Amino acid sequence: MPIHSLGYREWNGPLSSAESRWTVIAWIGIRRAWQSMWLRRIVFFAWVPGVLMALLIYLFEQAASEGHAGTFMTSGIVRFFLESGATRSLQNSFIASQAASQDLVKYRHEFWCSLLQVLYQRSQAIMLIPVIGITAPSLISQDMRSRAFLLYFSRPINRTQYICGKAASVACYVLLISLLPGMMLYCTGVLLSPDISIVLDTWDIPLRVLAATATMVIPTTCLGLMLSSLTIETRFASFAWFSVWVFGFFAYLVTSSFISFGSQTPVQLLSLFHVISKVQEWLLNVRSETQIDIVAPLVVLFTVTVVSLAILYRRVSSPLNV
Repeated sequence: MPIHSLGYREWNGPLSSAESRWTVIAWIGIRRAWQSMWLRRIVFFAWVPGVLMALLIYLFEQAASEGHAGTFMTSGIVRFFLESGATRSLQNSFIASQAASQDLVKYRHEFWCSLLQVLYQRSQAIMLIPVIGITAPSLISQDMRSRAFLLYFSRPINRTQYICGKAASVACYVLLISLLPGMMLYCTGVLLSPDISIVLDTWDIPLRVLAATATMVIPTTCLGLMLSSLTIETRFASFAWFSVWVFGFFAYLVTSSFISFGSQTPVQLLSLFHVISKVQEWLLNVRSETQIDIVAPLVVLFTVTVVSLAILYRRVSSPLNV
């Protein structure tokens, strides 16, 4: 091509809305993260508990239709899944009342919510930590190290769109291991029920699943991106991410051994794992023997989200203020 032919030319291809510019950043982040072999393995194993609990719903519906409530509720697989405090009280109520077939159907809503609580607290919350630890630390730190901000913001992309694109890259995988298994579990229960009218009795469960997922996705995504923006070294951001969870978890275990059961100290609120677990237990409305103090965990999650967003926005803005 001769030199005089170079220059700006009219674009004849399809045009996209300006509001969708952040999706390009999100799609690039999603594709790059999926190249990690460990991430693919974690996503696969995150779906295994949901499949096992779908089998448990199938056994529940079979017991409800055939009248084998006592045998079902005392089986080993039910005891394995419903061994935590809140879910064990539901199991004990079945055994104490020697529920018949119609009584088992009456407890369907609580049983489904119990399985969802176990799913979110035992497996998905644990899988959440390595998933964000793999996807989030490199998203902003690498842009700072490679000066990719010059490329991003030389185009009509503002800071909010940039942050939304990066957050969507992380949230996509968190939703893949939390929201989708939860909704799959609910849909499985509806399909295995004898009558579609069961939707009228359990219509609130999808809303509870969405709320429980939001308590996992929003604060953890903001925290992961904030840590990534504080350094140009990905390994430092990864170390900080895992340190937050490990330190908080052990702080909760140490303080729990010195206080009475059901009490709560400010140190225990440092454990995001237990804070999110308490909020999810409250949202899923599982029968519990103790009253849940939900105000403090909600304040912690709100504070983590707001502070992380404020620092994140300031860090993203700093290269543009030079």
